[in-house]
Amino acid sequence: MRVVGRLMVAVLAVVVLAPGCLVVSLNPVYDDTTLAWEPALVGQWIDADDKATLDIGRGEWRSYRVHYQHPIETGDLTGYLTIVGNDKYLDLMPVRGQDRGSFLIPVHAFLRLRLEGDRLELTPLSYDWFSDRLVGAKPIPGLTVVLDQKENAVIASPVAAIRGWLRTQPADGAMFGAAATFTRKPQ
Repeated sequence: MRVVGRLMVAVLAVVVLAPGCLVVSLNPVYDDTTLAWEPALVGQWIDADDKATLDIGRGEWRSYRVHYQHPIETGDLTGYLTIVGNDKYLDLMPVRGQDRGSFLIPVHAFLRLRLEGDRLELTPLSYDWFSDRLVGAKPIPGLTVVLDQKENAVIASPVAAIRGWLRTQPADGAMFGAAATFTRKPQ
């Protein structure tokens, strides 16, 4: 299964307390002053390699409603677009406005986003890169990251620290996983 498909499945799995191997954050990668909006992102997208689809619609307050379908999972997320340095990121979290109980924490997963015409590329953070550092007790300068009981890499840094760290990472750095490429579904 490709990385983005796994990421979306796993974000929902984390929300319902299932095991996973993700890089998630307790805080978003955006704040009120850094939200962006890209109308061309709205639409239906297909990743033929992963047999996955994304239906991205306009949500409330500069957000996106993201419905995904993958051969093993279907779900809904809320997304926020932000710009960090020269890169755009889509911050995905459980559907906003749903109370899932006191013991469930809505985490964020962010994907670097590149949109060129009818081609959408989404790149997650690399779980293997984070896990190797955490298991080997190697610090990740600028971030506070821990492994939880389910072996997820959980970023606990504030928004400004996350954005500062992302700004210093090379676009082709090993801290990013494999990209998934979607094409716009013909109308």
